[in-house]
Amino acid sequence: MAMAGCNPPQNSQSPPDATIDRQPPPLPENAVTVDFNAAADEGTNSVSAEQDKTEPQQASAAWGLEPGEAIPLKWEDLMPEGAEEELARQEAEFFRMLEQRYAASATSLAEAQTFDEIQEGSAFDYMPQLGTFDVVDDLDGQLIRIPGYVVPFDFNESRRQGEFLFVPYMGACIHTPPPPPNQIIFVRADPAIRLGDIWSPYWLEGTLTTEVTHSEPGDAAYAVSLSKLESYEYR
Repeated sequence: MAMAGCNPPQNSQSPPDATIDRQPPPLPENAVTVDFNAAADEGTNSVSAEQDKTEPQQASAAWGLEPGEAIPLKWEDLMPEGAEEELARQEAEFFRMLEQRYAASATSLAEAQTFDEIQEGSAFDYMPQLGTFDVVDDLDGQLIRIPGYVVPFDFNESRRQGEFLFVPYMGACIHTPPPPPNQIIFVRADPAIRLGDIWSPYWLEGTLTTEVTHSEPGDAAYAVSLSKLESYEYR
């Protein structure tokens, strides 16, 4: 069953902003997102949410990092205890209610097809952002390094971007539903930068803060002041 991404349903009353190019470049054929939690992370261990990070310099030494070196993270490290279970509960509740609405619908769509065959673009082909804004407080203020994908607020490739989102998988907030807020990072780049291929993965490095930001593509529970954005090397 295909579910629409972060954009509002097609019957949204919000008028489009003609000054913003919202049309992303085409998704490459056979493109597959990288599973960063399973991939090697340059030979270093990511930090665990359960580890004590109240003394960053001592903790960094324990991880084999030099003073001032960025802490390598996996996306799961941004999820505090209980966040994954709450996300699973919300997803189960959402699909239960959606299936009830679908079954109660008197439209020909509901009569002709099963719930697992919802047509793309239909009134039922929409999934809100689920999850919570719960964060790992000990990561606040840390210099971190994490792999992921960029999501610009517009797709004008010649325009420099001072703000954009960083997400854990390809197509998030473009062709697929948004991740939970605590799996989205709002990035500030000063000076602004030109983003490369949005379908390619990157390493993001910068100072992480626990900060709520709201945007049309998706709300974020974290923000980063960008130090470096570089291509992710496959192994």
